[in-house]
Amino acid sequence: MMKQQSISNKQFFFIVFVSITCLTFFSVPNQLASQVKQDLWLSMLFGMLLDIYVAYILYKLSNQYKGQSIIQYTGSILGKAAGKIISLCFLLFFLGVMITSMWIYCDFMSRSLMPETPQMVFSLTMVCCAGLATWLGIEAIARLSQLIGIVILVTSIVLFICSLPYFQIQNLLPQLEDGIMPPLRGAIYPGSWFGICITVGVLIPHLANPKKAFRMKSQAVMLGASIMTIYLMYSIAVMGPDMAGKFENPLYIFSRITNLVIFERVEVLLLLIFISGSFITISILYFALTEGMAQWVGSKSPKIWIIVFGIIVIFSPFFPFSHNSPVVSNYLSYWFPVIALCIEGGLTTMLFIIAMIRKKKADG
Repeated sequence: MMKQQSISNKQFFFIVFVSITCLTFFSVPNQLASQVKQDLWLSMLFGMLLDIYVAYILYKLSNQYKGQSIIQYTGSILGKAAGKIISLCFLLFFLGVMITSMWIYCDFMSRSLMPETPQMVFSLTMVCCAGLATWLGIEAIARLSQLIGIVILVTSIVLFICSLPYFQIQNLLPQLEDGIMPPLRGAIYPGSWFGICITVGVLIPHLANPKKAFRMKSQAVMLGASIMTIYLMYSIAVMGPDMAGKFENPLYIFSRITNLVIFERVEVLLLLIFISGSFITISILYFALTEGMAQWVGSKSPKIWIIVFGIIVIFSPFFPFSHNSPVVSNYLSYWFPVIALCIEGGLTTMLFIIAMIRKKKADG
């Protein structure tokens, strides 16, 4: 049996909060700002509600199958053969998200911070750090997430204050100019990335008090989504909806045109959020993937899988061969959100319905 580490509800809260803010930072802005502009707050709201729905399903399933992760109780619900197949879908999804997140992280770092540095340097250093955290266990990741979560909150407040002189509320008007449908369609982007917190299906068995999992998850999602919505609205208010939609990452550009008294490089604060948040996000995906894989094959320890998947993810910068490739553009703007929602919302809903039917039959 693998040693079962436990985390507090507060640590669980910060794990989800940091993951939400970082995932939104490097995935949602360009896709959303260019499509729904000043109505993006509504898309973020719909995406947040979708993630809370998934959180409720995972909470109910974890209560019904106490002490089991999503990889384990999938087999209990569907049977051994079907359970193995669906569990593998979850694991492949975790791997796909980890590779996608690492590629976006390396691409952003290479273009924005150190353009002369090979992207593999960023992936190698991140895999080593995240791999070490995963090797030490969920307790180490949870303690780091508390520290980084506080840094994100304080840094965000500083950035918001710095940008107040540039804030132009008229750039946020008119609201719902094209109706409610564009923001509703745009919700697929934050919804799919928020839903990556499906990894809590692996984390809940490690909670000291699983009964509070849904409340803590919901509060963390609401806080993270609210902060990132403010970031996005601020960037539109400062630059205007048309200009914000043209940049690859309007949040980073927004931070570059603000300053704090005599300090002009305020964007360093946003980079601090991005790098530290990416570390926690990738570490959580790493942990969920390796522990889930160990459970899937029946290993006593996930450590061999840390090495195996680490080697794969190190080469992630080379998987999409060009940032300007239409294949990459289609993947990030269409295929990833669709596949993500099918797994996060579709498969979990299917498991929930079948589990309720089985429970009703057992009680009857």
